[in-house]
Amino acid sequence: MTAVAPVQFAYRDKRLGDTETVMVETYPDVFYPTSTTVLLLRAARRVLASGPAPHSVLDLGCGTGIVAVVLARLLAREVAVGASDLSAAAVRLTRHNARGNGVLIDCRRGSLFEPWAGERFDLIVDDVSGVAEPVARVSGWYPAPVRSQAGDDGTRWIVEVLARASDYLAPGGRLVFPVLTLSREEAVLREARSRFGAVEPVEEQWYPVSEELAAHLPLLERLAASGAVRLERRGSRWCWATRVFVAYRP
Repeated sequence: MTAVAPVQFAYRDKRLGDTETVMVETYPDVFYPTSTTVLLLRAARRVLASGPAPHSVLDLGCGTGIVAVVLARLLAREVAVGASDLSAAAVRLTRHNARGNGVLIDCRRGSLFEPWAGERFDLIVDDVSGVAEPVARVSGWYPAPVRSQAGDDGTRWIVEVLARASDYLAPGGRLVFPVLTLSREEAVLREARSRFGAVEPVEEQWYPVSEELAAHLPLLERLAASGAVRLERRGSRWCWATRVFVAYRP
């Protein structure tokens, strides 16, 4: 662990009836959970509640491990919970947070599906970076050691996940993934629909452009004009959205 004192992140979703708070530690060198993370967790939990009980789940791009920790606490101990991230610091932190919450998580380091060769899951929750790089660089969302590297339109990693996910899903398995309008969302959804029999929206949340991003409004306008991002004017504010979808493997 780094010598820097950790910061606590608290998760409780009142909309889903939570009465207990799940606490994880975060560090400056690991991507901090955001409102998108909370929305993704809500969607994943709703998908789980509406389908058959899983035998295995995977948190892909785990960061602090909050998704894996929450799902491991909610599911039966017989359900295998995996988590992976390219960042060694994220893997160490996820293991630490799993111990702190008394749950078992098989956490591995590697890019996308590399650590899981030959394995299949009933549910995969994808939280890899999906923000257009020019936006990511000025957003203040990424800690110094972490870079988006998702390409100028933010689709690099999510398109690869969609292209490969079926090989890691059990029959009838489900992939939950976010699409930010701060990326070329139609390209992502086109890829998803070409790879899966059904792709359905689960959650959607709109946010006003932050002060950090508003300071770069000409950049956002150029990206919007090129189709790399989508903004909507709502009242006096420019806004962007996170949309969460579930894709079903036949």
